[in-house]
Amino acid sequence: MLKIYLVPMEVVVDEGGTHRGAEYFKWRYDSNPPSIDCRYNLMYYGFINIGLLVAHNITPADHAALILHADVYAFPDNLDQPITDKATIDAFFEAIKFPTDWTTPSTTYRELLRKTAGLIQFNQRYGGIAAQTDGLPHSIFDNGRTLDSNWNTLSAQEKIWFEAALASFGFSQGVSGNPKLRSLAKQAGDLWGGLPFYMGGFTF
Repeated sequence: MLKIYLVPMEVVVDEGGTHRGAEYFKWRYDSNPPSIDCRYNLMYYGFINIGLLVAHNITPADHAALILHADVYAFPDNLDQPITDKATIDAFFEAIKFPTDWTTPSTTYRELLRKTAGLIQFNQRYGGIAAQTDGLPHSIFDNGRTLDSNWNTLSAQEKIWFEAALASFGFSQGVSGNPKLRSLAKQAGDLWGGLPFYMGGFTF
C-alpha cells in the first residue's frame, strides 16, 4: 500500500563523508537495522534533518509499527478531506519548522502536503545556492532561528541567498519590511503554485 510520511533523517558520518537517509527505513548506510524494507521516495527538507517520504509498498504491519514513533507523521489516505487533527498537526509541524498558523477547518491534507513539499523544495534551493558560496550546509533556520524569528535576524549574505532562491522560482520581488520567518516560509511553500509534485510515480 502507498503511504506518505514525515520522518526524521538518520545521519551517518564516516571516512567517506556525511550521509543522510530516512530513519526507520532501510538505506545504504543504515546504522540501526533491522529497518522497514520497501520501495520509497524521499525529499529532504534542505539541510534540516526531516524528510517527506512516499512509501510505495509498505506492509500494514510496518505502517502500524512506524506510526508508533512520536517523530513520525502519517498523512491519511484521503488527502482531499479537511484536516481533522489540527492540534496534532500544529504541534508536530511547528516543532520541525513548518508553519501551520495559516490552516483553517477547511484546509485539506492535500493543501498541507503541497505547502510542505513546496517549502522543502525552497529550502533545498536555498541550501544549494548558499553552498555555492562556501561549500557548507545552510538553512534559513541556522543560528537558532525559529519560525517566529524575523527577517532582520538573517545576515546580509543570508538575505542575498534567500532572495536568489526566490528569484530562481521566478519570484522577482524581494522581501520588504521585517516579516517573521513563518510568513516567509509559508510564501515559499506557495511558490510552486498549481504545478504538480511528482514522487516516484505519485502525483499530488
